[in-house]
Amino acid sequence: MNLLRPWGLLAALCLSGGALATPGTPQSLEALVQASDRVVLARVKGSHVRVPQGNVRQMTTVSQLDVLEEYQGKGPRALEVVQLGGRSGLWESRLVGDATLTEGETALFFLRCPDPQVVTRCGLVGLGAGKSPVMAGENGQRQVQLSAQVKGGPASRPLSEVIEEIRRAASPPASQTRGKR
Repeated sequence: MNLLRPWGLLAALCLSGGALATPGTPQSLEALVQASDRVVLARVKGSHVRVPQGNVRQMTTVSQLDVLEEYQGKGPRALEVVQLGGRSGLWESRLVGDATLTEGETALFFLRCPDPQVVTRCGLVGLGAGKSPVMAGENGQRQVQLSAQVKGGPASRPLSEVIEEIRRAASPPASQTRGKR
C-alpha cells in the first residue's frame, strides 16, 4: 500500500489540471487561478530527479520552492513541485509543454496540491502555463513574463497588474440574498 501512495499522488498531480494540461490551447489567467489551490511568488531553491527502483520510465523531477508571497491559498513557506520526467544518466524524458524550473529563478506559480495529507507537495496547473518568470523591469517595477499557453501571452506585464487580476479571479462572488415569493 505504501508503494502505491506516491503513484496515486503523482496521478492526481497529473490529472488535476485535466483540461488545463493540454498544450496548444491558451488558458485565461482567470481559469488558471480557479484551477489552483495556491498561487504564489516563489524562488526555486533546487531540484533533483527521483528514479524509483532504477526504473527510468517512472522518473519524476522534484523542485524545492521558497514561497515569497501568497496571492491565493495558504500553506507552508517551503514547497515541492513534482513533475513527470527528468534526466538520469543517459535517459531524459519531458512532457511536451511542461515548464522547466531553474535554480535561483523567481516566478509566479499556479499550483494544485491534491493530497491534504501532504500539503507541501504540489503540481503545476496547466504544465508550462503554471509558471511565469518574474524579472526586474523598468523603474524597479517587477514584470511577469506570461507563457504562450496563457491568453495574451507571451507578454510581459507588471506584477502588480497580474496580482490584481489574480485577486479578482480568486475572490468569491458577492453573496446574494433571496427574495420572498
